[in-house]
Amino acid sequence: MSGIAIVAVFLALAALMVARKLPALLAVPLMAIAMAALAGNAPATIADVIVRGAVQLAPVYATVIFGALLSRVVLATGIAETIVTYAAEFGGDRPLVLALILCAAVALLFTSVTGLGAIIMIGTIVLPVMMTVGVPRVTAATLFLLAFGLGYILNIAQWTFYRQTFGVDQTQLQNYIFALFAVDALVLILFAVVRGRSTRDYATFAIAGAPPRKRVVPWALLTPVLPLVLYAGFHIDALVAFLIAALYGVLVTRPREIAATLSAAWIRGVEDVAPAVILMMGIGMLLVAVKTPAVQDAVTPVIAALAPRTPLAYVVAFGLLSPLALYRGPLNPFGVGIGVYTVLAALHVLPPVALVAAVMAVVQVQNVCDPTNTQNVWVANFTGVAVERITRLVLPYQVGVATLGVASVVVFGRALIGVAPFAAAAAAAAGLPSIGSPVANDGVIGVVAGSPAAKAAAAEVTAAIERGWKPLRALPEAVVETQHDCSVLPYASIMRVSVTAGAAAQDIGLELFDCAGWSVDQWHAQGGDARVAVLGDLDRVRVWMRVHPGLAANVLGRGIAFDPSAARPTYFFTLYKTNDGIMRALVRAGGPAWTAGLRTGDVVDKVDGKYWWEYGTYQTQLRAYDGRPHTFEVTRGAQHAIHVALGEPFRG
Repeated sequence: MSGIAIVAVFLALAALMVARKLPALLAVPLMAIAMAALAGNAPATIADVIVRGAVQLAPVYATVIFGALLSRVVLATGIAETIVTYAAEFGGDRPLVLALILCAAVALLFTSVTGLGAIIMIGTIVLPVMMTVGVPRVTAATLFLLAFGLGYILNIAQWTFYRQTFGVDQTQLQNYIFALFAVDALVLILFAVVRGRSTRDYATFAIAGAPPRKRVVPWALLTPVLPLVLYAGFHIDALVAFLIAALYGVLVTRPREIAATLSAAWIRGVEDVAPAVILMMGIGMLLVAVKTPAVQDAVTPVIAALAPRTPLAYVVAFGLLSPLALYRGPLNPFGVGIGVYTVLAALHVLPPVALVAAVMAVVQVQNVCDPTNTQNVWVANFTGVAVERITRLVLPYQVGVATLGVASVVVFGRALIGVAPFAAAAAAAAGLPSIGSPVANDGVIGVVAGSPAAKAAAAEVTAAIERGWKPLRALPEAVVETQHDCSVLPYASIMRVSVTAGAAAQDIGLELFDCAGWSVDQWHAQGGDARVAVLGDLDRVRVWMRVHPGLAANVLGRGIAFDPSAARPTYFFTLYKTNDGIMRALVRAGGPAWTAGLRTGDVVDKVDGKYWWEYGTYQTQLRAYDGRPHTFEVTRGAQHAIHVALGEPFRG
């Protein structure tokens, strides 16, 4: 009931935001407090949600504020105006060419600058230039917003938000970011060409104003891209990168007014991003709220039932249905949608990097098309175009961008984000090891001698099965193969016979494996003739089959070590510590963990983004076997920080 109540509050607040009765600045923190209270959290926990949540995203809004400082420096010193002026001169009197060049300039600026103040300052320069050379008003408005959205893909403040919220670094997304940027750029060009051919009306626009200021020196034009170079190229922290760029911009343009320019830029910059900072405090509260055990227990069944778990569902949910981000809807990460994304992240339905890739795709729709965006409203008013008309024109194109973005994750996931988000489906398509044995192998047991001393005992087991274990059949085998596809093996299960000499007496063992070499159970006898003792082990196997009929039928018939009478989700892997204190993985070939990319011998460094020792050995192993889609960072030989995200577990 608490889960239903939380969803009801979620929908109510979403409706109020869509109806523009309640701003996201108030709705998001209210949602966090309501979720925590309805889940049954104690007052102290609810207070903790508010206190810790308010500072949860402090690194993000610190980055936003420093970015706003640079924005104001670029605007106040004339750097932005000079870039636009050069672009206009280069384009000459060719409206389409000029429009595309100005779009490139706008995109370049918005890789660093942020806030409504930047939109207004840059828009008042760019839009009149476009319209006075013949670009129709509606085309100028839409192209400006498309260029803004294009540049924002590379905006450092956005990358910081994704890292802090979902624990994903930009290096994991770098290939995807540039791929999405390329798709968005091509769509912008396509839109410009289509609009250029379909419209013949020309704008006549003029505004009175002060003559253009003196142009800045050419090397000052590096200021907007300097943070990106420092951050992505030299791995300098975003705050430091923004500060260096701001200082550089002032020093090369107004060295005698450095104190006054920077002081004014700080104050105006904070004013520009104050709404975003307040919203991020609310988002932080929501992040803390959904991570409380009570809220997770309440909402997990609801979100889990609707969560996209297949490649098609992923493309439909975050591509074709990306318009649900409009009007602060359920997919809007800067409104009510942050609740959906944070719960999905907590459920580990998708690898975090795949979830962020989906968010970035949806943001391309939200940033450009949402008529409730302040930038859309201002651009519409400035150009005299209805804001809903802007949405109608650009929405099909941006939905295409979002759909292509998430589709590329499905098809090229490992190359773009370092992980195949739907590994099980990809494995089946690529012919990777199957989990079960063919029907033809039903009842066939491969009998293996573990050592030369065990050969006579193994032959005795083979003969005994052939004599009296109908319809089972024994097949002598040389070795136990643990890394091959079950479908190409001639047996469904394996019995390995071992004879080990001890100080007092030898140990005669019989171990049962499924088709992929996954240990099921073992039986041992001490002393005496090995051929006689192993038959005693074989009798114990008969008793075990009667006690566990479901498991025995699955192992001997299907080649899968899974008990349908006590079914629980499993990934067929285990973690163990070696004497040197390292946590390693043992993985069954063909199982869900294997198809997700985990391999036997992998050194496990992190589980769900935290070093395993932060949980403790016992807690780490307990977490690993709970049947949920956890993520791992492992080391394999010389390869470090390999990201593995589990998909769907085996359920029988």
